[in-house]
Amino acid sequence: MRLDIERHDEVKRKLRVLRVTFVDIAAELGCRSSFVTMVSQGHRRSERIEKAIADHLKLNPREIWPDRYPAK
Repeated sequence: MRLDIERHDEVKRKLRVLRVTFVDIAAELGCRSSFVTMVSQGHRRSERIEKAIADHLKLNPREIWPDRYPAK
């Protein structure tokens, strides 16, 4: 899995504008915020967490992480 800290920082900035944190997303999903961070950074993969982040940003996960969702 490819790490992308710049993309992670961009996601965090966009969420911050919406007043949403990884802690908020973790609470919604019943997981730890560290896991949300690991998914955002690319250390781990979770379609559920990627979708939750994308939903808050009103995007498709493929728009945020095109390398994780290759075109069919």
